[in-house]
Amino acid sequence: MKGFKDYYPISVRPEASIGLGNNPYEQILLEATPVVYYGFYNDMRRSLNQNIITSGDAVYLSFQPHFRIYNEDSKPVKTPSYKVLIGWQRIIKTDDDNFLTAAIETGHFSNGQAGSAFSTEFDDNSEESIAIYDSITDDTDLAALLNRSTGNFSTNLTRFSFNYRLNTFNENNIPQKIHSLTATYQLYHNKFMGLIDFGGYNPQDIDIYGRHQFELGYEYTSHLKKMRFTLSQQFDYTIGSHPSSVPYRSVTTGILYPWDNDLGFFTKFSFGRDNYNYRFLDNFPRFTIGVTWDWFTPFVIKPKKLQLDPQEVLNNKKA
Repeated sequence: MKGFKDYYPISVRPEASIGLGNNPYEQILLEATPVVYYGFYNDMRRSLNQNIITSGDAVYLSFQPHFRIYNEDSKPVKTPSYKVLIGWQRIIKTDDDNFLTAAIETGHFSNGQAGSAFSTEFDDNSEESIAIYDSITDDTDLAALLNRSTGNFSTNLTRFSFNYRLNTFNENNIPQKIHSLTATYQLYHNKFMGLIDFGGYNPQDIDIYGRHQFELGYEYTSHLKKMRFTLSQQFDYTIGSHPSSVPYRSVTTGILYPWDNDLGFFTKFSFGRDNYNYRFLDNFPRFTIGVTWDWFTPFVIKPKKLQLDPQEVLNNKKA
């Protein structure tokens, strides 16, 4: 089980929530993203707390399912999405003991359905389904046509991310206050890992949901007595989507960790483009509360001024 206990400065927190605010077509009761990271190799914590100055690396597999339970008698769980990513991250400590992290993640994103996205009667890529796509114009309200029970959503994707953490430490060399800024570029592409002809998108769909997404997030972490809290703002913008799909999404979150460990309770307000696979066509505000899990809990860091340069260590050994 050791591989599940590693640290990831660029990560998606698992969540389970209830809330208020829905699109006109469905009423959400419960929502969950039980995200799991499994590390094949991870020396980030060791690298930040050893005697010599060195970078840390992580190679991992991330499984990111997304489930919603709706207020419906039949099939209350509809079109759950599954995202599987292979990732690599490298963290570097600056001269001021701040953190700079880069990540590349690539994999597959789909909902496991085979129906036409805009009809419950036809299969995806059938002649009848293609005819529906041919009839779509810039004025078509696609959210009203969406097949919300069996519609197919499938694509491969790659994400490039950079994170910078500005740390203020306490007397035990644990980050007490953190300003964290993350920028991400996400690309939807047809071939798995850019090489293998597997799991790609419907060519008609990609022109509707767009290939390029830019993300910018800010988090502030501090402590209130013995409790840790985080305030964050996330903004996403997608280029090339259909005019009936708003290109932006905003998420404002507050998290309280009562025992200053991995488990937290959050409240969140979001608006704009929905993030539940092909429901990106929906646009509505939502307020939620729930529980979450932190993949990068602050831990003891050895200050860089107390670490030895690797070349100095080598010279001392030669001497």
